[in-house]
Amino acid sequence: MNSQNSHIWQKGQSMFEFHATLPFLMPIILVTMMMIVQWGFIYTSKSTLDAATVQAVRAGTLHHGSVAEIRKGLAQGMMPLFAQGTAATDTVTAVVRSTIATQLQSQIRILNPDNRTFTKFRVRSRTPRGFIYEIPNNNLMYRNTRSENVGSGSHNRRLNIQDANLLQIEIRWCQRLIVPFANRVINEIVTNPWLVRPTQDQLACNALGAATGDIYLALTSQGLMRMQTPFRM
Repeated sequence: MNSQNSHIWQKGQSMFEFHATLPFLMPIILVTMMMIVQWGFIYTSKSTLDAATVQAVRAGTLHHGSVAEIRKGLAQGMMPLFAQGTAATDTVTAVVRSTIATQLQSQIRILNPDNRTFTKFRVRSRTPRGFIYEIPNNNLMYRNTRSENVGSGSHNRRLNIQDANLLQIEIRWCQRLIVPFANRVINEIVTNPWLVRPTQDQLACNALGAATGDIYLALTSQGLMRMQTPFRM
């Protein structure tokens, strides 16, 4: 009997201790849940960005490596993040919002061909608008595959005309963090120099946040595809 009473007393004490500590655990539980929700949004944004980068680099291959066309492709690919319905007006609104966000929240960098590669392999071609320099794109399988030095010193690379026709881009996207508390925790993690050295992309997103009053996380994605038209600068 005494053993049973002791067991009941211990169980009651444990229940009392749990209820006593619950108010202190609730903030931690809430912040943890907010962090999980925010990381879910970040994962969705990164997946969308990766798919949009493929669409963007394809647009570039079809339009002579035009940054404007790459940006249009990116805006089309990022549209799902801004879609809030299936009606025609919702689609138009998503297109407008995606286009504006792409202008403000993204940076497009063409990694290949760079200026040195373009200077090395460019030819002077005649177009309806006059003469222009471009990297030839026709009959690549029959062109000389011999590699040549591009650049000098530590920047020296050996490339051929086929390599010069590979369009490689990198896109930095500043994703707005919208979940309260979690956005500040993540911002502290990626910007605090005591925890991690902030990247240049994150610093650029921080500058955007300072201008708009929001908190942004830098996401990057790369795309690579063979040119379908001559590359021009």
